[in-house]
Amino acid sequence: MSSPGNERALEDPMSGTVSEIAERMRAAAHDPVASVELVASLLAPSIELRHDPPGANDGQIPGHVLAETSRREVEAVSRVLPNGFERTSDITVEGDAIRVRNRVSGTLSDGSPVEVQTNTLFTVANGAIVGLRAEMDAANTERWRALLTGGGFEAHTEGD
Repeated sequence: MSSPGNERALEDPMSGTVSEIAERMRAAAHDPVASVELVASLLAPSIELRHDPPGANDGQIPGHVLAETSRREVEAVSRVLPNGFERTSDITVEGDAIRVRNRVSGTLSDGSPVEVQTNTLFTVANGAIVGLRAEMDAANTERWRALLTGGGFEAHTEGD
């Protein structure tokens, strides 16, 4: 017998409890493309996006827009770090949320080393990701934006 909040988890084999989702995230963490695809498969139709410090795109956004943006970010990082990059992840469960702390490092085409630390909190409800809060200090935010820009990433809005 299922409880009212578990219908999606029973109907959708890609959803599950917060702990199950965190475990799938850990299994995919070694591969940025697989990791982004996993998160994309778990996004609710509408996501509450927040940045700390606040960002221009904060608020409700369609899940498919977040999925596509995340894919384009991975592609941009791959372009700006042509010899590949290393990513280490620490993934923990915090109540109804999953915290993903990543460290991305590599070498730019000019030979300069770069490292960025990200800290993302995914809120889960009924087996789906319904919220994303990105928390980065100013230095990491600046480095992340520089990586994305250097890789040709351009932010798009829903109407683009």
